Amino acid sequence: MSILLCPVCGEKLNRIDSSFCCKSGHSFDMAKEGYVNLLLGSKPGDSRGDSKESARARHEFLQKGYYDCLKVAIGERLSGTVLDICCGEGYYDDYDGPFYGFDISKEMVRLASKRNKSDNYHYFVANLSSIPIESESIDTAMHLFAPFQENEFSRILKPDGVLYSVIPGENHLFEMKEILYENPYKNDEKAPETTGALILQDTTKVAEKVTITGEDLWTLFSMTPYFYRTSEEDKAKLKATKSLDLTVEFVILKYVKH
Repeated sequence: MSILLCPVCGEKLNRIDSSFCCKSGHSFDMAKEGYVNLLLGSKPGDSRGDSKESARARHEFLQKGYYDCLKVAIGERLSGTVLDICCGEGYYDDYDGPFYGFDISKEMVRLASKRNKSDNYHYFVANLSSIPIESESIDTAMHLFAPFQENEFSRILKPDGVLYSVIPGENHLFEMKEILYENPYKNDEKAPETTGALILQDTTKVAEKVTITGEDLWTLFSMTPYFYRTSEEDKAKLKATKSLDLTVEFVILKYVKH
């Protein structure tokens, strides 16, 4: 049974053939890959979120296993009905139970739907600030490297539901920053601030050293915020790097609905 809501009127969406419809008559057709676009104001060719090129580059990079330690750690924590908030191309979505995932990027959701074709998986395009999911319908939510919306996350979680939020560890990609910058800095590992709807219960660090080639290193760099605030001169240093032993480090924050 669907837990999706109509983004227009907030009524429950029911699947009828290849469409999702509400009792008020609003209808949303499923794409051939199996996802549904619930992003209001979107239209054919809408390019909000990641472009096709960046989505595919990210997909190809993650498939090589550089972030497998995080994928395994997250997978071990999932239970009940799961929601992947800002799911990207679905790399971390490895679960046998009821699973929902969304992203603002239609291309990311398309890739996620192609990657995870089981009937247990339900992907949709939507905005983080207004998730078209029934209140108190999710047992476990996962949220990796995305903006934090405490009230909305709390709303969709069941009583005592759990949110696993992931932020970069202090040493994440530090060797890359040593190449790029004269004075590299470590990440502050600052957890998102909450007002009490979600309580931080536990913190776990996951880390691994991976050897990464120049081409993949550049793809990874293009996926980070550093790419847009690094000079062309410093970028050239990384472009010339053939291989690098790189630390990937993540902090998994466990929040429980109060």
